[in-house]
Amino acid sequence: MSLYPVRIAGTGSFLPGPPITNDRLEAILGPLEKAPTKVQSFVENLGRRMLDRSGVQTRHLAIDPETGDMTHTFASLAEAAARNALEMAGIQPQQLELLIMSCPSYDHSTPPTSTLLQERLGIQVCAEMEIHSNCSGVGKSVQVAYDALRTGRYQTALVCYSQLSSVYLRSCYFNQAKMDKVHAALRWILADGAGALVLQAGTNGTPGHEVIGTFVESVGAGRPAGMTAGGAAADLVRAERQIPQLYMDGNHHLWQDFTAVNDNAAPLLLEGLLRFTKKLSIPTDSVDHYVVSIPTLQLYDDHIPAFLDRLNVGREKIKFRSARVGYCGGSATLLHLDEMVRTGELKPGQLAVVHAVESSKWMTAGFAVRW
Repeated sequence: MSLYPVRIAGTGSFLPGPPITNDRLEAILGPLEKAPTKVQSFVENLGRRMLDRSGVQTRHLAIDPETGDMTHTFASLAEAAARNALEMAGIQPQQLELLIMSCPSYDHSTPPTSTLLQERLGIQVCAEMEIHSNCSGVGKSVQVAYDALRTGRYQTALVCYSQLSSVYLRSCYFNQAKMDKVHAALRWILADGAGALVLQAGTNGTPGHEVIGTFVESVGAGRPAGMTAGGAAADLVRAERQIPQLYMDGNHHLWQDFTAVNDNAAPLLLEGLLRFTKKLSIPTDSVDHYVVSIPTLQLYDDHIPAFLDRLNVGREKIKFRSARVGYCGGSATLLHLDEMVRTGELKPGQLAVVHAVESSKWMTAGFAVRW
């Protein structure tokens, strides 16, 4: 079987609303006036310190500051990023044969959000898929598209990732009486945004921007979940415990095991990078840019020495990139890559490895591109 080279024809990203400074974050998300006293004290006494240590100066949230309503859905965030990628690629939405969308949740339980994105883009007929995942969703989506294009099944594909963290973070979402410090702290970490890639299969000799490999790995068997959000089928098994009871217990809240993330996320990301580059026979020191998911400057500073040592690279090759946009979960690596492309930081001929770790059940995934 002949395998076709696959190239990135366009990158795109989108950040909703104006940048929000740290001192306005609580006002935009809404007050926690009904939270337990210990949670309110935590916010008042440690909130500023955590925000300062995060290294994030501004972020974007899909929230109307006047009404508190959401300004975007998963599909509309993805549409804006997709149109930017399509514009760079110089193609119309109707030319897409395959559309893959990944997101940590969905606009409706059914139909799939990927079909809603298809409709928003005005595509009458295409193959579409939705991949339910958090931070590893980009790598998973690119792998599916890459394999489909390499074999000639399709010629042109769109990959999108949409992050709408604020739906879980607004004060109106919580049963505040059931909040703990983790629920409050997540409001200072997560942000909204979307990223997109247009991928095309070409003939041998197609110049530049070639995807040279992908990597997807789950190492979560036997490990407790590092991030959870309730409200789906597993929480509704018992007839006497349905949505009202879930809300009363606060089991619909987004929660993260911060200790596990601090201890495991960076090492698993590093091990994934080492296995990825070994699989592709790429010397780690030959990579020009490692575009990775690092949510805070504190985590970066704590773990970067191990990355530099094991990858045998300088700090300039693996940067903390979330200072102006916050941590946009699964869309983070595509947001960073798009900025690198549009500013010229990613130069022709350079090799970039785009990789993320997901704490929900401990997966890593990514792709490598020779620009």
